[in-house]
Amino acid sequence: MRRPMNAMSIKSKVMLAFVALILLPFSALGLYTYDQSQRFLRAQLIANASTTLKQMTFTIENKIDLLESLSDSITYNYRLQQFLASPFSGDDSLDTYFSYAAPLINYAMLFQKVNTEKISVYMKNDSIPEGFGAFFRASRAMKEPWYAPFAESGAKSAWVVRDSAESGRTYGFVQKMVSLEGADIGFTLVEVRPGDLLGTALPENPVAGQDVAIADARGELVFPAGSAVGLPLPLQQKLADGGHAVRGGRLYVGERLDRVGLSMLMNLKLPRTANSWQVASNLIFIAATVVLLFAFYSVLQMALRTMRTSIRQMDQAIESGFEPIPIRRRDEFGVISERFNLLLNKITTLMKDMIRKETIQKDAQLAALQSQINPHFIYNTLDMFSARMELAGQFEVSDAMADFGKMMRYNMDGRSKFATLESEIRYLEQYMNLQKVKYGGEVELDIQVPGELLGLRMIRFILQPIVENSIKHGFPANGSLRIVLTAGLGSERTVLISIKDNGPGIGETRLASLNRRFRESDYAPPDDHTRESIGLGNINERLKLFYGEAYAIRLNSLEGEYAETIVTIPCGTGEEDNNDV
Repeated sequence: MRRPMNAMSIKSKVMLAFVALILLPFSALGLYTYDQSQRFLRAQLIANASTTLKQMTFTIENKIDLLESLSDSITYNYRLQQFLASPFSGDDSLDTYFSYAAPLINYAMLFQKVNTEKISVYMKNDSIPEGFGAFFRASRAMKEPWYAPFAESGAKSAWVVRDSAESGRTYGFVQKMVSLEGADIGFTLVEVRPGDLLGTALPENPVAGQDVAIADARGELVFPAGSAVGLPLPLQQKLADGGHAVRGGRLYVGERLDRVGLSMLMNLKLPRTANSWQVASNLIFIAATVVLLFAFYSVLQMALRTMRTSIRQMDQAIESGFEPIPIRRRDEFGVISERFNLLLNKITTLMKDMIRKETIQKDAQLAALQSQINPHFIYNTLDMFSARMELAGQFEVSDAMADFGKMMRYNMDGRSKFATLESEIRYLEQYMNLQKVKYGGEVELDIQVPGELLGLRMIRFILQPIVENSIKHGFPANGSLRIVLTAGLGSERTVLISIKDNGPGIGETRLASLNRRFRESDYAPPDDHTRESIGLGNINERLKLFYGEAYAIRLNSLEGEYAETIVTIPCGTGEEDNNDV
């Protein structure tokens, strides 16, 4: 795949990229946008239809609440319950019947917000006579189809459908009446016509192409008469649970009226997609894309022709010995030509600098060879003085002069930044020999390093400055100075090197301050001659520079007893160093 692509011209690659990265994605984006717009319009239509249907359902639910409230006002009336639970006898009962019980039903029929068809009280007290078109024996209702399911359900109230010759089909709310003593004294039935319960929720002037109907649990349409919203029962049940469906270019949505066992169904005609306009817009998009493609091809052809001309001019400039090419354009190709001329000028300058540097390097190598004579002259002079002192019998001074010459050789050898622990110890011993010339037996160095650690590679000039700091600041008030150098393995492949003296030590506050400064790299030598000399700060920075922040110097001390400097060196780091001292 890569080889054919490499063989293609830039023009073909750009055209292919235009088709693959612009034409096809934009076509797919156009189709996707059209699909999403249709989905959005349909979702908006469903949301509007659902909102309208919920408002209708809310209106019916309010009426149902009013009818149930009306039933409660009669069913739970205390005086009516007493009247129905007491034996009917004499003028008192008849007077209550005429003056209170019957007017209660009439007042409820008159003063209500719902056009109720009928309010009935079914009594189980057979001593009370039927009358006023509202009080009936309970046995009369027991013969009707709705009574048995209601009684068997054990519910205190329910909505039922009642068919009668005088009123036709009505919806009724039946509710049991129970006295305060818990006796079953009958039930009430508040009836309303379908049109009064359901019809007022429907719009008086429905939107064109929109139908609303109400169906029962069996899927039969109950209102309005002659509605054509009917759907298969499974689909109707799905719609009643708040779903939606599309059938035959129409949208169906539903809402359930649980208390009356009905469901409201709405269907509306889906707006026709502007197919002709969509086709026209697609054709316009394709035509515009083709025109843009040809225009892009023409511009690309012109740019490639200019590019080929610029390449020929660059070839001629290279063959002519880096002569600048003429600049006749101010566009991007002119900028490229200008940068190419700058590159030619830079190459010419670099070539001249390279020749000059090679000449300087040869002169520097010759000077370096000549300068190597000077250190050897110093070493040879020190050896000559040492030999003369030994002949004169000054053996101690002769040994000190020899040690000083070896230290000079160790210091002036800059070929490596690293040395072995053994070389550092040997250098330290030579330094102590010089100190004994001054202090004699008042200073003592005890080295306790296992043989297997002598080959440890570490950066140079670490131990001697620490010992020098102990000699300078660590002499006890009385007695001689004893310095102990120990080394041992630590955790995580490290070697701990300890230099401990028996000097006056460091105060607790000062010790904490020094350790914090070593860790945080803000060490700065003070002006007064305190215990931390400039050498410790230099060693600390070099350790952290070479090995990392975790390898800072650590100080331990007990004031008046001792001072200890601990250096941590990781195993297996550094360079080989075979220089002998």
